[in-house]
Amino acid sequence: MQWPFHVPGGYRADVPGPFSALPFLVPQVDSDGNDIGGLRLPEQAVPLGTYCDWSFRSESIGAPDTLIAMAGSFIPFAKTKAEREKNGDPRPSIEERYSKPSRLFAACREVANKLAGEHYLLQEHVKRIVDAAGQHWDWMMASSGSTPSSK
Repeated sequence: MQWPFHVPGGYRADVPGPFSALPFLVPQVDSDGNDIGGLRLPEQAVPLGTYCDWSFRSESIGAPDTLIAMAGSFIPFAKTKAEREKNGDPRPSIEERYSKPSRLFAACREVANKLAGEHYLLQEHVKRIVDAAGQHWDWMMASSGSTPSSK
């Protein structure tokens, strides 16, 4: 490999040549691709997709195989098992995970209540978090003709 080469982690200006490359470290992830370290907020514990701390560059600006650190992205789950199988996505679909919105809301409420009980968030914010999950569900399912959900 010839210098200079692309290293997503960056470079140190005070060290010459290949020794200036900084590593690109990533956390361990679960089967959905979501980080497993630290606090798992309801959006990650009861996900509708994969949340990444990075993103690939757009083809329109060149180098689409280059990672952009700290430019997060969201990769939604397929809505149905048929859509998931058609796309070859190994992650279970929304339909397979929750079957109906009330299951997502109950799981989200349970996680939020647990975090409130451990003093990581306020109990008064649990309803707002569950409402936000409902808005996210509605946004995700809008193109399939689903009606707005009730929490």
